[in-house]
Amino acid sequence: MDKLIALFFTVTVLMSACAPLRQETFEGIADYPATTTIEGEVSGTKKQTYSSEAYSNFLEGYIYEQGGRLDEALSKYEEALYHDQDSLFLLSRVATLQGKLGHINDAIETMNRLIVLAPRPSFALMLLAEMYFNIGDYEKSVETYDKLLEKEPKHIRAYFYKGMALSHMKEYDKALQSIKEGIALNPEIHIGHFYLGDVYFDKGDLRAARKNYKKTISKKANFEPAYLKIGAVYIREGNYKKAEQTYNDILANINPLSRDALFQLVQIYTQTKEYEKAIGVLESGLSRTPRDLDILFKLSLLYKEMKEYSKAIDKVKIVVAARPKDSRLHEYLGYLYEETKDYENAQKEYEMLTTMNPEQVEAYLHLGFVSAQKGDKIKAINMLEKAITIEPKRSNTYLLLGMLHSQNSNYEEAQKVYLRGIEAIPNDTELHFNLGIVFDKLEKFEDMIGEMRKVIELDPTHENALNYLGYSYADRGINIDEAISLVERALAIKPDNGAYIDSLGWAYYKKGWLDKAMDKLKRAAELITDDPVILEHLGDVYFKKNMKAEAKEKWINALRMNIANEKLIAKFKEAGFGNPFDEEQLKEKLEEYNKRKGIEQQKDQDPKGEDIPSMQHHLMTTQFLA
Repeated sequence: MDKLIALFFTVTVLMSACAPLRQETFEGIADYPATTTIEGEVSGTKKQTYSSEAYSNFLEGYIYEQGGRLDEALSKYEEALYHDQDSLFLLSRVATLQGKLGHINDAIETMNRLIVLAPRPSFALMLLAEMYFNIGDYEKSVETYDKLLEKEPKHIRAYFYKGMALSHMKEYDKALQSIKEGIALNPEIHIGHFYLGDVYFDKGDLRAARKNYKKTISKKANFEPAYLKIGAVYIREGNYKKAEQTYNDILANINPLSRDALFQLVQIYTQTKEYEKAIGVLESGLSRTPRDLDILFKLSLLYKEMKEYSKAIDKVKIVVAARPKDSRLHEYLGYLYEETKDYENAQKEYEMLTTMNPEQVEAYLHLGFVSAQKGDKIKAINMLEKAITIEPKRSNTYLLLGMLHSQNSNYEEAQKVYLRGIEAIPNDTELHFNLGIVFDKLEKFEDMIGEMRKVIELDPTHENALNYLGYSYADRGINIDEAISLVERALAIKPDNGAYIDSLGWAYYKKGWLDKAMDKLKRAAELITDDPVILEHLGDVYFKKNMKAEAKEKWINALRMNIANEKLIAKFKEAGFGNPFDEEQLKEKLEEYNKRKGIEQQKDQDPKGEDIPSMQHHLMTTQFLA
């Protein structure tokens, strides 16, 4: 989730040349006149007549299309086409909607049919070329534009769009040549220089890109896309102040309702962590368009980033009400409820996901986590098993399930889960690593060693496995030289990791290098101030150096953090320090421990949830898109 916010605020002007700007040839109902005749770009000079059935179905389809119900619109247009099978206009509408709905092969077939029938097929060829462009087949797009230019060598837009396809193929010189040929046909046209700017932008020649965007503006002063691209150039150059000024100028002087400029400003402020400014910009946009769902959602994301979860929830609930069937929104809302520990509402959102899509593995993963937090371990296990059934090669599901069993000290079951995961995903390092930990808990030392070595074999930079194996050797007083080498490798990756430094200090202690051990353990205690193990280790070193007062102090501090450490209690007594609980510092802690133990015994009779933060770490949230 931490990186999601950057994803949402990346808009098209920052991408290398998107699909070419174009004007729809047919936009209104007037394109299918009630007189049942049309003449225009598709049909050339050929006059066509239409049946009343075709016209009636077209009208219904048009109404559906204007309402955003594209599937139903396509169905009506196809029915209209059934009654007028050679209608060039209806063929163009059907092809366009097929493309919008992602029915690419159908759209290509329809457009090829249109090309055959049309006396002047340039429009169909343009649609076909753009279709190839939009599915990423730039070579076929270029070929189609070339066919069009053979028939109409003065078709300016074909030169421009061909240039953009070539740019996507990284054929930048050819792209520039094609666009310049189009400009030569009409030197005063502004859009040609805009496309030149896009090619230079893709090529990385930002100076030339900016020059052409400015030339575009000189020919058409209020052409917003050129201003947006100038802002994108400044961002690419790292000049956020200039970019900010550009987008503010758009909102002040060109288009006060520009969503692109608004979202780009938000992206800049987000990158610079000026969240209050970003929120101010979005709130300003919302004051002009109060029901703008994209703005509301981005506000929610910003509040989430600032950990103001209640505000994030309030904003996104408005979006969910408007888009109740968007499963990604329900998943995001469930995540926010998780963050506030409102597990009841989180569960409702995830259960809704399972009704919307019974095969949505993310929902079962989160339901497993939420159920565990609520204390319903049986349901948690069932939900995670369901997730495994749906997607058996997803490692984090096995990790969560195994961790849940480990939380209940059911290590045998955890072992079975991790082995199942490894059978499905043999080379997953985290499954092997967690299996090694479970083997350690089960006192299967050699099996643990085997798993940790397997992890290191698969990933020699897996610092956790390097440290775990090194510490395990050191703690048992075996293979000390190898232990030191393993932990040093972990520290080469993360030199300021307090736990790894403690491991190295402990290995030095076992080696008999007391001064070096003391230096490392002191450093570890500075980095991690609340770890009783580090303090105990440091006390051991002091005791070994006959610095008994310092040793006693460290052991007492360690017991303050973990008063149930029976080995340390025995060690304290054997050292001649007496009963540690006679120490004033520990008397109060002992009372607190006894009270807590009584409460935990009640929980055993009436179990309730406990936090499992390590489980949540493994939850993989999807990319929520508004």
